[in-house]
Amino acid sequence: MFFQRYKFTSYTERRVKRFKILRICFITFLIFIIYQLISSYIITTYRIQADTMQPTFSSGDMVITVPFYTTQKDIERGALVTVEPIERPHQSFLGKTAQKVVAFFTFQLINPFASIQPAQAKPFIRRVVGVPGDTIYMEGFVLHIKTKNDNHFLTEFEVAQNDYNVKIESLPENWDTSLPFSGAYPEITLKEGEYFVLCDNRIASSDSRLWGPLQATKQIKGRIVMRYWPFSHISLF
Repeated sequence: MFFQRYKFTSYTERRVKRFKILRICFITFLIFIIYQLISSYIITTYRIQADTMQPTFSSGDMVITVPFYTTQKDIERGALVTVEPIERPHQSFLGKTAQKVVAFFTFQLINPFASIQPAQAKPFIRRVVGVPGDTIYMEGFVLHIKTKNDNHFLTEFEVAQNDYNVKIESLPENWDTSLPFSGAYPEITLKEGEYFVLCDNRIASSDSRLWGPLQATKQIKGRIVMRYWPFSHISLF
C-alpha cells in the first residue's frame, strides 16, 4: 500500500517529504551533538545503581552533576561529588556510540552495557567529609574532625556546611575493628589537595576508609546539584 501510494506521488511531493525527513534527521543529530557537548563540559546525568548513599539516594535515582573548574576552591565540606572509577574497561567506538545514543533517547534510564561493566569501572558518588588541613579519625562510623583553625574535635555533622544523615547498621558479632567498614579509622591529617570521602550508608561500599584520602585534581570530577528522578523526590543540593 505504501509503495503504491509512493509510486503515484508526484515528484514535487516526494521531494517535499524527503526534505522533511532530512530536516528532522538533521535537527535530531544537531540536538544530539549539543547534548554531548553539554554533558561533557557543562552538566552530566548519572543513574544511581546501588544503595551506597542511603538515606540520601536510593538505587534508580537520577542526578545531575556539574564539573569542578577550580577544584581547590569549589569543594566544600558535606558536598556530594562524583569520584573517578578505579579502572575503566575497554569499550569499542561502536559500543560507546551506541551507549550514548540509547542514553540520549531514554534520558539515561537505559544503559545497554551496564550488565557487562564491572562495578569498579563506574563513577562513584560519595560525600566530602574531610578537607585539606583537617585532622580526622572515625569512631562508631562517625568521623570526628579538628579543623586547622580549631583545637578541639567535633563530629562531621557539627562542622558540615549542609545537613545530611547517615545509615548505620550492626556488623557481625565477631567483626574485627581492623577490617574495612568496622566503623573505626586511625587519626590522620589531610594534606593540601587531599579530601576524605565517605558513603552515607557506612557499611555499603568502599570509600576513603579503604582508598585513603583522594587527590582532588585527579579523582574528584564533579558535584551533584540536583536529583530529577523520581519526580516525587526532585531536590537541589
